[in-house]
Amino acid sequence: ECIKTVRHLIKGKKILDSCAAPGGKSFLLSSFGCKVTSLDNNKDQIDKFNENVNRLDLQLKIQKENFLTYKTEEKFECILLDAPCSSLGTFRRNPDVSFKIKKMALRDKQSLQIKMLERASSLISENGIIIYMVCSFHSIETIEVIDKFLKKNTDFNTINLKSDKLLKKNDGYFINPFSFKDFGGSDSFFISALQRNT
Repeated sequence: ECIKTVRHLIKGKKILDSCAAPGGKSFLLSSFGCKVTSLDNNKDQIDKFNENVNRLDLQLKIQKENFLTYKTEEKFECILLDAPCSSLGTFRRNPDVSFKIKKMALRDKQSLQIKMLERASSLISENGIIIYMVCSFHSIETIEVIDKFLKKNTDFNTINLKSDKLLKKNDGYFINPFSFKDFGGSDSFFISALQRNT
C-alpha cells in the first residue's frame, strides 16, 4: 500500500530496490514501468526471490550484495529503502513482538537505518527520490531517523503525500489501520519520501 501511494512519484523511473527479496516490491515496481535493480544480502530470501521470478515468468534478476558496500558508478532516480527494523508494526500478526524488543536494540537498528539512508544519498541523482519505509511505529525507527538525516543532509527535503490511508507525523507518514477495517485491519508502516534538491 505504501508503494502504491507513491506510484505517481516513481512510475517509469530507474530504481534501486536495496532490500529486495523475496521480491514483492521489485515486482510491483516493474509493473509500474520502472527499470529495477534489485539487491539483497540474504541467500535464503534471494532463493525465494528467484523462485517467485520463475513462477511468475518475470524478467527480473537480483544481485547478492550488501547495500552498504555495493559498488556502482550508476546514479538512480529513485532508491527504495525498506530498511531492516524491529517489525513492531506487525504486532497484529505477531502480538509478542513488542515484548522481544529492547530500547538498545532499537538504537542499534536506528544506527543501521541512518547508515543506509546516507548510502542511498550517495547513489541518488539530482532531483532523485529516496523512499524510506519500515514496518514499525516507534519514533526511534521512524521520525527520529528522518529528523537526523535531514539535519545532516540539508540538500534533501520531504515530499508531501496525499492519501486517506496515511496519517502525517512530522516528516513522514504512518499507515492508518482504521482505513483497512473492512479488510480486518492492517500492519503499521511508516514511509517518508525524500527528494534531493537541485
